[in-house]
Amino acid sequence: MRRNVIIVALAFVLVAALAAAGASAAVPKKGGKYEGTLFASGVSAITKKVRVIVAPTGTSARVIWWCGTGRAPSTLQFKIKPDGTFKAYSNTGTLTVWSFVGRFVSPTKARAALRPTATCDGKGGTLNLALTS
Repeated sequence: MRRNVIIVALAFVLVAALAAAGASAAVPKKGGKYEGTLFASGVSAITKKVRVIVAPTGTSARVIWWCGTGRAPSTLQFKIKPDGTFKAYSNTGTLTVWSFVGRFVSPTKARAALRPTATCDGKGGTLNLALTS
């Protein structure tokens, strides 16, 4: 009986390890354009449209996001690591004005967090980006 419990426990650990390996990041489509929306989650929050344009090399990209309508977009260029992860920070001195961090989960999808800490409405969150072209 004890042997069966150990076998089941080992099988569970193996399945969990395989699932974690399958959840790793992927590389983006070279020259691809990804879009998503961070929807307003409260009364004072503003909906934010986000676009990521990957360079033809696939090693860097530019994020452009809009704080509602009628305002100029914010933009920043960043590097994409070989595993598909990325981090972008817009700083003024030692203050991080906004950040954009995430990973490509497949060549057609990315998951990211936009944190407009000192700009827009200061309300961020996570969003999904999908390949549009």
